[in-house]
Amino acid sequence: MKTIHALLFAGLLFLLSCGGGKGDLQKYGLKGKVKMVLQHQYNATAKDGEWVAGTPTINGHRVTFYGEDGSYRRTVTMNHAGDTLGYTTTAWEDGEMVEETYISVYDRRETKTLLERVSSDRVNFEVWEGEKLQFEGANFFDSRGRLERQVRVVNDRELAIHWVYEKDILVENYEEDMGSGKRTATQHYEYRDFDDKGNWTTQLVFPGKDKISAELVVKREITYY
Repeated sequence: MKTIHALLFAGLLFLLSCGGGKGDLQKYGLKGKVKMVLQHQYNATAKDGEWVAGTPTINGHRVTFYGEDGSYRRTVTMNHAGDTLGYTTTAWEDGEMVEETYISVYDRRETKTLLERVSSDRVNFEVWEGEKLQFEGANFFDSRGRLERQVRVVNDRELAIHWVYEKDILVENYEEDMGSGKRTATQHYEYRDFDDKGNWTTQLVFPGKDKISAELVVKREITYY
């Protein structure tokens, strides 16, 4: 569980640190005029030869909002029952998101991500909790604006997280130790259900290099303008 949760955290940072423009829907692989994405995550269980949603996980439940122009607005995280755990606030300059803060509703703890675009395909970031820098790094994007690689420096250790796509859909996510060049974690994705706009509504998450046993099932409900 440690391996897959580390990569899922990277996925959350992807969500929190890539938004900031009219092309955000394309970055996230979303089609149509998306207004809201409600996402729930479950432990995978085998039934009649297929992987289906079992018990809800502790984390992995959230709703993400987009503007009519297709730009990312905010995220609310919650438990599986729908109770709010936290939410984000954002700050913008010249049409670019330069700061996003995640606020926990229980202890009011704030995790702040500071963003600086240095080129068309690179955004540097710092993640702070209070006055303490947790880690820093950079996001690198492909020609379509999708997150392709993230380099993070944590406790003087440099890690690279890679996202691999086939056509318009994410199929693999893996973490690489920059010191040794070895993979330290990998997960693959399969998609079972899609809505009438072509957006996936059921995702299977497989840990490791081989897609043998699914660990998670992610369900999405998408609302459109």
